[in-house]
Amino acid sequence: MDDHTKPLNANGENSTVKFVLNVLNQSSRSSSWMLNEGNYTVGRLAEHEIILDDVTVSRNHGKIIIENDNTKIIDNNSTNGIYINNLLINDSTELHSGDKIQIGKFLLLFTRV
Repeated sequence: MDDHTKPLNANGENSTVKFVLNVLNQSSRSSSWMLNEGNYTVGRLAEHEIILDDVTVSRNHGKIIIENDNTKIIDNNSTNGIYINNLLINDSTELHSGDKIQIGKFLLLFTRV
């Protein structure tokens, strides 16, 4: 993890966060990432800012880009694709607060803070 992506904590740090990405369907563990301006790679490898460790996720699955109030997600020719609100995206699409993102077996909620 870097200074832009950190697990949520209860002490109120990082009040300049723009978006939160939450894993919704992993009952055994809860994962959340606070997202500011920047590019966030998503995949199975430890070098990514958003690590989703399961064989249903490609090693280099995709990328989330946040620039000002514009946000988008890009599929990096992943094996299983990226679904936004149950629709498979082609290459990239805009993200909006409340969108549900399916990457492999992970269901994520993208929310504006």
